[in-house]
Amino acid sequence: MNRGQGIALAIAAAFAMAGSSDAGWHEFWERAHLDYARNKCWPEPFLTHDRNATRNYLSQMAAAGIRLQNTLGDQHFDNETNQITRGGEMKIRQILEGLPDRRAVFVRRGLTLEVTQARMASVEAAMTRMLGPNAHPEIYETGSEPYGRPADFIDDIYRAERSSIPAPRLPEASSSTQ
Repeated sequence: MNRGQGIALAIAAAFAMAGSSDAGWHEFWERAHLDYARNKCWPEPFLTHDRNATRNYLSQMAAAGIRLQNTLGDQHFDNETNQITRGGEMKIRQILEGLPDRRAVFVRRGLTLEVTQARMASVEAAMTRMLGPNAHPEIYETGSEPYGRPADFIDDIYRAERSSIPAPRLPEASSSTQ
């Protein structure tokens, strides 16, 4: 075999083997191009999300306030049976009469899983009585305690305040003789 033919055969064999064993060079260059494009526009894909999160803090605060406002706390349930009280039913009615996107009811978790399940079932039954059997109300459990006090506690304070007010009296008439 001629020396030139041997070199040509070696080059042809090298090209033939290079196609089958490229060692992942094609994927490497594709990835390099992709990484270059990402690095070139780097902060922009993340800035939009950060800007939206910064701008939406008011809506997040409003959602947290609505959740607290729509939470049924310990005072809305009977301590013995964990059934909803009349005050709790009135609170549910107030929630259901609100805006459509604010009608979710949140139930404060009890000390045990059984207490929480009894509370959830009681709220669901009360809402079914109010809305009918075909309604599927949104009920969630939460760990947040709503602000406020039981109505009987407020009533006791009001009655104590009213009983401590002295009877109105006119000042004594002063006689001025000069």
